[in-house]
Amino acid sequence: MASANKNISLTNLLIPITLMALTLFLFSLFQLSQIMRDRDSLNQAVGRLDVPFENAQKLNAQFSGLVVGTQKLAKEGNASAKDIVVRLKKIGVLPDQDQKAPPAPVPAATEKAPPGPVKP
Repeated sequence: MASANKNISLTNLLIPITLMALTLFLFSLFQLSQIMRDRDSLNQAVGRLDVPFENAQKLNAQFSGLVVGTQKLAKEGNASAKDIVVRLKKIGVLPDQDQKAPPAPVPAATEKAPPGPVKP
């Protein structure tokens, strides 16, 4: 009797292995469906951001136009425009022309980026 209990037959192994494979397959299907739902949600979120982004770009262009126009008026001697330009410089919208700092060089697209700092 002891030898009959120790023998493992193919059918005894087939049932648990089949259940494990089925469970793994169903889990994979569930994960795939979740990934697809998440992808769709992200695509919808990106789609909802397109209109506000375009509106922000339009506002930025309009504001830039107003700033350029105000600067031209200030150069022509308009006192109110000069006051507005001073306030725009104060809040950081316009760069301060008095400092005469050279602009930082922009690396060309074909150049390699400089290496980072070397740590000792």
